[in-house]
Amino acid sequence: MKKLRYTSVAVATLAAATLASANNKVSADATNNTVITESASQTVQDAVSDAQNAVNSAQSNVNSKEQALSDAQEKAQTANNAYTTQQSKLTDSQKNLANKQDAVKQAQNNLDNAEKLAQQATPENIKQTQKNISDQQKVIQNAQGNVNDANTELNRAQDQLNNAKQKQANAQKLVNDKNLAKQDADNNVSKAEDDVKNSGLNEAEQNVQKVQTTLDNIKKTNSSNESVLKQNQTALADNNKKIADLNNKIDAAKKNVADAQNNVKDKQQALATAQKALSDLQNQVAQDEASGAAGFFKSIADNKDNSESLREDAQTAYNIVTGQPNAYQNITVEWAKKAVDLGQEKDSTSLNNIEKALGYYQHWMTYRDKYGLSHPSISLTAVAIAMLSSDFQHYSDEFNHPILLTAKYGPFYEDEEDISAGDVNPIDNWMSEKADIDNYIKDHPDAATYSFESNYPLTQDEWEKDVDFWNDKPVYIGHYTSMIKPDANYVGLAGNEYEIQPLMNNADSMDEIIFNPVNGMDFDSYQDLVHSYLQNFKQEDKIKTLNANVVTANQNLINAQNAVKSAQNNVQSLQANLAELNNGSTKINKAISDTQAALAKGQENLEFEQKQLDQANQTLADVQAKVGTKAKALDDAKAAQSKAVEALSQVQKALDETNDEVKAAQSNVETAQNNLNTKNNDLKNAQNKLTALNQTLSNLENSKANLEKAQKALDNANDEALQANKDVITQQSILSSLKKNKEKADAQVITAIEELKQAQSDLTVAKGRLVAEQKIAEQEAQKDNQPTEQPTSQPSEQPTAQPTVQPSEQPTAQPTEQPTSQPSEQPTAQPTEQPTSQPTAQPSEQPTSQPTAQPTEQPTSQLTVQPTAQPSEQPTAQPTEQPAIESNTQLPGEQKNEEPQPMTTQVTTKNGETSIVEPTNSSSTQPTTKQDAQQLPQTGNQKSSSLIGLGFAGLLSALGLTKVNKKRKD
Repeated sequence: MKKLRYTSVAVATLAAATLASANNKVSADATNNTVITESASQTVQDAVSDAQNAVNSAQSNVNSKEQALSDAQEKAQTANNAYTTQQSKLTDSQKNLANKQDAVKQAQNNLDNAEKLAQQATPENIKQTQKNISDQQKVIQNAQGNVNDANTELNRAQDQLNNAKQKQANAQKLVNDKNLAKQDADNNVSKAEDDVKNSGLNEAEQNVQKVQTTLDNIKKTNSSNESVLKQNQTALADNNKKIADLNNKIDAAKKNVADAQNNVKDKQQALATAQKALSDLQNQVAQDEASGAAGFFKSIADNKDNSESLREDAQTAYNIVTGQPNAYQNITVEWAKKAVDLGQEKDSTSLNNIEKALGYYQHWMTYRDKYGLSHPSISLTAVAIAMLSSDFQHYSDEFNHPILLTAKYGPFYEDEEDISAGDVNPIDNWMSEKADIDNYIKDHPDAATYSFESNYPLTQDEWEKDVDFWNDKPVYIGHYTSMIKPDANYVGLAGNEYEIQPLMNNADSMDEIIFNPVNGMDFDSYQDLVHSYLQNFKQEDKIKTLNANVVTANQNLINAQNAVKSAQNNVQSLQANLAELNNGSTKINKAISDTQAALAKGQENLEFEQKQLDQANQTLADVQAKVGTKAKALDDAKAAQSKAVEALSQVQKALDETNDEVKAAQSNVETAQNNLNTKNNDLKNAQNKLTALNQTLSNLENSKANLEKAQKALDNANDEALQANKDVITQQSILSSLKKNKEKADAQVITAIEELKQAQSDLTVAKGRLVAEQKIAEQEAQKDNQPTEQPTSQPSEQPTAQPTVQPSEQPTAQPTEQPTSQPSEQPTAQPTEQPTSQPTAQPSEQPTSQPTAQPTEQPTSQLTVQPTAQPSEQPTAQPTEQPAIESNTQLPGEQKNEEPQPMTTQVTTKNGETSIVEPTNSSSTQPTTKQDAQQLPQTGNQKSSSLIGLGFAGLLSALGLTKVNKKRKD
């Protein structure tokens, strides 16, 4: 059972006092009911009074701390204001210092310039400046002359402009006069026309003019059509000549296409021939490589330049690896063709593995040299048997010598065989068995004479004697002794790269033919045979040559095909040109035909209109004869009108010429004015230069005085900058002092806040105690009115709701700002272990009203931190056992190992209320050490005083202050 924990200091004190008091006597009746005596009731009332006094004292302390905080904040504000004001003063001083420093720089520049000028104020420079002034005065005189000349030229141009404008005015007067004369002539023509009006003369003249115009247009059209006809006829002749030439080119181009196509066929045949030669050779190489050892052995057997014994040895080896019946020793290896995958990458017969086995032999010889032993000869037959033995390890389902498994797999050749597996050099693997001998000799030093190393070189007799010695010893050295056998000869080595067993790859075998050796050769000869075959069977040079032939033939074919396409494109292009020319000829012929038709029609129209003109002229003559004098007068008026128009045109032309003269003269005036402006600017620049020279002379002559003046100005600027710097230092010192005052005042505010929070925490605890004491008093009053006997049965279900004991008066004002943070996670489960002792009876009726006894004075200040959201749903049923309630208060006699810590919260006070804002933690206290008590599940951001009240009845039951019918187990 877990230890019970109280909800507040008041409850802990009450529990201790109740258990220890001698006046609180308890008597039990036959039903084990417990009754609290009057003395206990008085004690409860005293506890309520003490709790009220504690609340009043805590509230008074809060009020005091609030006033202390207000005073500290007022002092801090004053210190902050002084600090801010001083910062502004320091900023102004720093700006003034910067300005004074800039003034020093400017004064220094002025002094530097004055010093340079003083250095230049030599008699020679002064004399030269005076000469320059004299020369500049001459320049000014010349410039003034140029200005005078420009003024003269401007006056001349202005006179010419005035003359041109006078001529323009005269010409304009003539134009006006001639225009009036033309108007008179127009009036005369109009009057004469009115006289001959309705005489038909105008109509006759107009008709003549109309017909003449039509006739002229027909002649002009006919002339144009004749020109077009000639052009089209010439174009047709040219086009026909181009068509003939193009037909000849097309014939030649078609022949080129045929020739190019024949060439493509030749090149295709050449490419096919080259590809076949390459393919045949590659296939042969692939077959040789695929056959692996079989191809190798076959090449030696078929080479008539080899000795008969070597060819016979190679043929036997070939028969062995290819699984031929009775290949050797009149034995047929039944599983050979199944176990051996000729030439494949991982198989022992692959060319790579044949070459790899050469290294095994060389490595073996380094060991034999240490014993002074000879190098065994290589037998191709032994090599082939070793290949079968190696592949057998992959084929069979167990790792063993095939000669030992003949009952299961059939017969195998009689030879001396060593096998090895794993990613290690097989020679090292076999030689490693020497360690068995070495280990045995360590324990039996007298066996050292049989170590195979006691005699050098090792002889066959010595070897046999040593082998006999070790045969009955607990050593495994069969492979080792095989490696160092002095008379070993006619051997073969092979290895594969298959997975033999899980975690073990590569089976290697070394076989020594001990019956009927066919032939043997030294290792160098065997190595030469292998390398020669590896180099020759690939025929890389020949394949490279044939590849080059294929590439060349393919490129020749591509070139020939491109030539065909080019020739065909040429034919198509020429044919397109021919079609265009033929189309042009068709269009030209149609144009010629249309033009000829138009000329014929035009000739007809010309003859018709000529007849119309003759008729119109005759009609005009008849009308003119009838009109007579009026017609003549009209003609005269028209003639006069023509003369007036001509005269007006002439004077208008003269006016236009004078307008041009005025424009030219105006341009000349503008040019002269611009020239005058330029000359004036030259004169002004020369005068300015003279002024500068005079100033330079003055500066040179007064350079000493100017230097003294600049030095004095620099001294003054330095003095002012020094004073400004002193002001900055002074202001900075004052600011530093004010900063210390500010920091001290701020620290006092923080201390006041912490003390206020602690006082508020104490007030909260005191209120909790008061509520708890009031609850006890209320329950005692209720029990005085209840029968002394209570049912012994425990209700199976707790009330669905518990009263929420709150002070009868709540603060009337809520904080203007609520905490925005809530606990990120709420407990989802109740404590798994409940107190085993529960009250045997619950009040039959829960209080429906607030406690009647209230503190004589309610606190005027309440903690205003409220959760921003309350749980939307409360539990509808309480567990049958009340949870243990936890606080930071220990049971009497327990060691208190934790201290409450105040929240880091800013506290402000106003109008008698205390407000805590911006909490950094959702709890009023934090332990400084790890708590060992189980936390009460929380539903808000503060522990609720109502929960304290609700758990108190269960606490009294656990302490034995109500009916007790169970023993405490702890």
